[in-house]
Amino acid sequence: MSVSKQQRAFFRKLYLSFLISRESLNVTALQKLTGMPRRTIQDTLKDLSDIGIQCCFEQQEGGRNNAGFYRMENWGPIDPKWVAENLALLESVLEIPSEKTE
Repeated sequence: MSVSKQQRAFFRKLYLSFLISRESLNVTALQKLTGMPRRTIQDTLKDLSDIGIQCCFEQQEGGRNNAGFYRMENWGPIDPKWVAENLALLESVLEIPSEKTE
């Protein structure tokens, strides 16, 4: 399947949002689950609001800088059921082994 750079970026936003909606994760945990570079994950999370998804970073009390996790607040116009039902497509396009999210 051939996808544009924009489609790939959109799918990446959906995929990371799905993972965060299942459990609170930090960037390191997302790296382990996806194999994506740290900077790619950070940039993607920063841009989630571009498609209406609200995700926030919760600082761990008493923790050092950036010690905490991401939490989904609102999917906005995105249907999370569609994302869950099309997880295999997202993983295929993003080249993520499906066993990583099982």
